[in-house]
Amino acid sequence: MSAEFALDFGTGSTRIADASGDLLVDEPTVAAVDKDTGRVVAFGSEALGLGTRAAGRVAVRFPVRNGQLVDLGLVEAVLAEALRRAGASRLSHPRVLVCTHVGATRVQNRALDRAVRKAGAKDVLFIAHPTACAIGEGIAIDEPTGSMVVDVGAGTTDVAVFALGGIVVASSCGRGGDDLDEAVRSYLVRRRDTLVDRETARATRLALGTAAPHPVDCEREVVGRDARSGRPTNTTVRRAELMPVLGPLVASMINAAVRAITEAPPELVNDLIGSGLLLAGGGGLFDGFDQRLAKLTGVPVRIAAGAGRCAVLGAARCLALPDGLSYAVSVARIR
Repeated sequence: MSAEFALDFGTGSTRIADASGDLLVDEPTVAAVDKDTGRVVAFGSEALGLGTRAAGRVAVRFPVRNGQLVDLGLVEAVLAEALRRAGASRLSHPRVLVCTHVGATRVQNRALDRAVRKAGAKDVLFIAHPTACAIGEGIAIDEPTGSMVVDVGAGTTDVAVFALGGIVVASSCGRGGDDLDEAVRSYLVRRRDTLVDRETARATRLALGTAAPHPVDCEREVVGRDARSGRPTNTTVRRAELMPVLGPLVASMINAAVRAITEAPPELVNDLIGSGLLLAGGGGLFDGFDQRLAKLTGVPVRIAAGAGRCAVLGAARCLALPDGLSYAVSVARIR
């Protein structure tokens, strides 16, 4: 019998779990590529570290952007390494259940299917990201009572309303936590002539950014490099400055949830008002996001305990109970 794995290949992270629910791989979706040969020399956290130390010889590349595969060759190399770390081999020909975005087209899923197979998988099945999140958090989506998941990842926001084991309404937005970080980074260059790396931008966004209404203002000193002279510099940034920068992006994510609710049948909306919705994904941990989401949708919000890991763990649960949760596997054997 071949091995079975659940795979969440996202913009920000690559996670793999086995059918027992053990998380085998949890790494940033990034690779360090030799500039001369084009060969992948490191993956995940190791790639980020190598890119910092050997910037002249290697380039840090991100194979997924806003949920889209941007370099299929790099995708295949990264997936092959991730599956190898999970204990798979080309001889074992594992069966892989892949979490996919609700807005993904058949062409996009076909490309991912081929990449996973070239990485060594024999059978590839797909499950919608919100469905996997719901199952990972123990939501009984097979019941007639309506339930809802808002999954905010690094590059996409997926929304689904469930009833009787299926997705009744789905909505998506090509924005996520990485877009918030990039907005902060661009603002610092544009308004402060200060260049910062991704981690500094993210730390600044997490420290100052908020989606909560009427927040208390605060400030943070940001260290970077002067965009004109190239010299080290520092600047003080206030929360009030970032609110109009981040606000439109937060609004676009929440609008995806609002659209799903307005399109859902009234009886399911009534269920949601009583049961609330699940907020999943690492991007959903942005300060005040749950409060703003609850206010604009009119539905109580519960934050997933597993944050970004609930999708891959939910998919792993499907592997363990293939008959009982077979309805959750939405797309299979795309060719």
